[in-house]
Amino acid sequence: MAQDDVAQGERWPAVLVAGAPELSARLLAEVFGPLLALAPAERALLVGTLEAWLECGGSVGRAAVRLRCHRNTVFNRLRRLERLTSRSLSHPCELVETVLALEALRWAAGRG
Repeated sequence: MAQDDVAQGERWPAVLVAGAPELSARLLAEVFGPLLALAPAERALLVGTLEAWLECGGSVGRAAVRLRCHRNTVFNRLRRLERLTSRSLSHPCELVETVLALEALRWAAGRG
């Protein structure tokens, strides 16, 4: 296995999203459509909370420390994200869709 393959394998969701741009755009619109309609600052707050929560292994407490806010604030933001996307972060298949949509958002913004 080449070194590039190993590097890509570390972020499979990003590789999958970049490899199927048309599907990624559809996924982004379907999953994050209501989120994308928010004001940029509000959208960034929710996306940043999701990113922190994921980077902290799904720990609300650790995400709160990273974001310098109360853990209830993290809970509230994540619940709002769930309502907007109609996806539960506690259901594995729906979490996968959310993570892939997040990667599609990053890719669309040039951060993929």
